[in-house]
Amino acid sequence: MSYDRTKVDLTNCDREPIHIPGSIQPHGAMVVVDDETGLVSFVSANVNEFLGDTNRDYHGTELADVVGASVAHNVANAVAKAGSGQIAAVVLKADMGDSGVTADITVHRYEGRTFLEFERPASLEDTEVALHLTQSLMKRVDAQKDFDGLFRTTARLIRAMLGYDRVMVYRFLHNGAGRVVAEAKEGALESFMGQHFPVSDIPVQARKLYVRNWVRVIGDASFVPVPLQPSISDEEAPVDLSFAHLRSVSPIHCEYLQNMGVAASMSISIVVDGELWGLIACHHNTPKHLSIPLRVATEMFAQYFSLHVATIENRAQKAAALGTRARLDAIIAGVDPADPVELTLRTRLREFSSLIASDGAGLWTQGEWASFGVAPPEDVVPSLMQLISHKAGRNIWDTQDLRAETGNENAYGSRVAGMLAIPISVSAPDFLVFFRSEEAHQIEWAGEPRKNIELTESGERLTPRGSFETWREDVRHKSVPWTDADLVVADAIRGYVRDVMLSHNDATEEQREKTEDQRKLLNSELNHRVKNILALVKSIATQTGANSLSVDDYAKSFEGRLRALSYAHDQSFAGTDGGELRGLIEAEAGMHRFAQMPDRITIGGDPVGLTERAFGVIALLLHEMMTNAAKYGSLSVPSGKLDISWSINAEGNCELSWVESGGPEVVPPTRRGFGSNLIEKTISHDLGGTVDINFAPAGLRARIMVPGKHLHAVAERDAGQQSDITVADELLVGLRVLLVEDQALIAMDTEELLRTMGASEVVVAADVETALDKIAETVPACAVLDLNLGSTSSEEVAVELERRNVPYVFATGYRDSISIPDRFSSVPVVRKPVAMSALAIALQQVIPV
Repeated sequence: MSYDRTKVDLTNCDREPIHIPGSIQPHGAMVVVDDETGLVSFVSANVNEFLGDTNRDYHGTELADVVGASVAHNVANAVAKAGSGQIAAVVLKADMGDSGVTADITVHRYEGRTFLEFERPASLEDTEVALHLTQSLMKRVDAQKDFDGLFRTTARLIRAMLGYDRVMVYRFLHNGAGRVVAEAKEGALESFMGQHFPVSDIPVQARKLYVRNWVRVIGDASFVPVPLQPSISDEEAPVDLSFAHLRSVSPIHCEYLQNMGVAASMSISIVVDGELWGLIACHHNTPKHLSIPLRVATEMFAQYFSLHVATIENRAQKAAALGTRARLDAIIAGVDPADPVELTLRTRLREFSSLIASDGAGLWTQGEWASFGVAPPEDVVPSLMQLISHKAGRNIWDTQDLRAETGNENAYGSRVAGMLAIPISVSAPDFLVFFRSEEAHQIEWAGEPRKNIELTESGERLTPRGSFETWREDVRHKSVPWTDADLVVADAIRGYVRDVMLSHNDATEEQREKTEDQRKLLNSELNHRVKNILALVKSIATQTGANSLSVDDYAKSFEGRLRALSYAHDQSFAGTDGGELRGLIEAEAGMHRFAQMPDRITIGGDPVGLTERAFGVIALLLHEMMTNAAKYGSLSVPSGKLDISWSINAEGNCELSWVESGGPEVVPPTRRGFGSNLIEKTISHDLGGTVDINFAPAGLRARIMVPGKHLHAVAERDAGQQSDITVADELLVGLRVLLVEDQALIAMDTEELLRTMGASEVVVAADVETALDKIAETVPACAVLDLNLGSTSSEEVAVELERRNVPYVFATGYRDSISIPDRFSSVPVVRKPVAMSALAIALQQVIPV
């Protein structure tokens, strides 16, 4: 059933079924085969011109009877190679048999039918051009990194390669209308550069076909359509020519082209994320047919060009987001953490307004309003905030027409016309708002953007515009629209400011109670420690006095022991659990080293951490032994040496070796003083270790064993060694990592870090429910959890990971550990923004080696 061209009127233009015209363009022929029966169901009325003048009725015959067995075989192979979908297969220079006719054929399948389209064979010149066309265009286009250069270069290249009189790059705007952003043309033609084409020029159904069929050629705008035969009955499904190159064109569109003085055209689709982003439109003043090889090459270029457009767009948006975070850091830098966040934001509205192209900005927090630059009158602000809260909720919301949204013609439409609202709190309707004034500009239209009505014998006919002189339309009461790039920047602002708001203002009552509990606990612990220290000092004083020979001897011994105790006390409070053995030995040895004898004391051993209890005991022990060595042993003479080394034995205990040499001959003591008792008894009584002392004549030797329960691992950086994580890029090799993060940009950055560290798969979840589903599907090897997920937290996810023995770390924007629940106090925490070195250190602590 062919479409009645006389029935296009004002009521059905946008519904014109242009995909089932029932006819084709006359520069080719068509054969349609029913896939179920394998028999020819339709042919175009001019098919004999391409098959030889046989005057046969091909309806109901085998394809081999139409094109010959050899061509039918080649067609079948071509379709098989093309695979599934509607991508056309190509058979060039097919010999139709005894008729001596040859043709180029494209074949595609769609909705149970196979379509063969026959065209005149391409010239040798066209075939050679097609071979170089795609490669040449791609190489030159690939060098362009921004839209302006890309569009100008593409227009010039396509005109040079394909020979059209005019080539335009046409970009769709937010409202569906289009604008010519680049043009290459023959000198005598008028320019359409910068002009707009209304949305009605390309109806909805036409846009769908442009996405399906990336290259559309009209060889002669004055063509007479060739119908498909036989005619389709009302009971039969129409022949859908959506993917056919020869599909007939709406007569309205042909009249449109003729009124522009265009005799032939070609459209190349620019498709981004499945949507029609724009077109490359080619016009010619005389009929011009594009051969199959050139069309195939052009279609390949169209797909590459679309990917390049998407890449530039994504690159620009990512750069905008990254630049925004850097500028936000600069804005917030120097802010007193004690100041309320609301005060910080209000005093920096000028700086915030510069982040997005706007004429003013406003801040609504806790029912209070502050503004900078262009803003609505204060008396309408509360009602505006109610509208924003209703429209936006927790999402970013924008409009270029506040007058239409509010119905308030007095407050909006001129000075304040458009608005972008960003929610900045997860617990209150607080917003950072940007305003734009009216864009009272004039748009240049390529002809008046209305179609004329013409009275014909069939009634009112809708015809294209008859005049293409520039027609101007004033755009009133609207602002410049907010772009995708603006929204990307807005999302970066939302995440950044919300984190700041959370860290300052969104602490819950439970968290405040926890702070008070921690304060009480700290006071109790401090009181306990002070009492223990006083008792220990009293014991040291008593025992030192009982074993001293003089007041001077007492003073020196007592001072040294208190100094060792003080150092141990400082180290205990400096860390979370004692300190590092090497640092303790180095500190004590430093008092006995001299510049002229730097090697008299040698120290060596792997990084070992001591618990708080062991650290204090070993500090006093080392002081006693160093003091004895300085008084009576190897350190009492310039020639003496002391070697201290340690290692971890097979049982996990630390064995420390003390070897003196080059000093006076050692004589075993005749009495035991406090120092001797301290050395032997404290290790045994307090730590459960052992001390073996050998008073060898050549020098004292001692072996001290500290049980493994008093040891803990320390990172190399704590031992004064290399601090950089050199294995960060190998830490997660081959592992599946779960990332729970509700901020898209932060998730993207953290995912990139994890992949850099070797993760084979990073599964991202923005909320607790999604995270639990992902864990249920496949258990990850490890996880990185954003502790605060808006109005919820990831505690439930952490509990599930612990149940499954999956190691994990927290990532948080808070500046202290108050927000970490007690039950997770041992979990490593990485501060935002996450750095690779910090993330690697945290993961190394939890991932088993």
